Amino acid sequence: MNKFLTVLALLTLVAGCQTSPPKPEQRTEPGPTTLQFIDLEGFDTDLKRALATGSKEVTVNFIARPSPNKTPERLQKWVAKMRETGGTVEIESPPNELAPKNPFALFGLIGSLWSGTTAVKEMSKAFGFDAIKGRNAIIRLERNAKQELVIGQVVFIAP
Repeated sequence: MNKFLTVLALLTLVAGCQTSPPKPEQRTEPGPTTLQFIDLEGFDTDLKRALATGSKEVTVNFIARPSPNKTPERLQKWVAKMRETGGTVEIESPPNELAPKNPFALFGLIGSLWSGTTAVKEMSKAFGFDAIKGRNAIIRLERNAKQELVIGQVVFIAP
């Protein structure tokens, strides 16, 4: 009988010590606030996460610097949505160069700024561009080795 009570006591102690494993926290890592532009869907997700961090500035650098007239459509959509929600775009000329009278004339991006608003609205529903709301952008131009005007970076700024 003593053996039975001893075994029962041990089983009770062992069973009482068992704890359920802690549940892993479901936190999403904040996106970086400096991104490299790569024309892939993953860029949209990374930019959205970076904007959602609430950081004052989110900078997009370009590996292959495009001409202002050949701005990637993926980036045009973000800038178009930003402007649609009241954001502004400022163009910074390369250092030590005079700003053109109409800097927007430099950009096929700005003049016709992916003005397919129907397409932008459809994309907004599908992807959710809420993170760009209330932001402004600075498009920084520079000269490449051939002295051609290219986009060096785009900075999305919270007001």
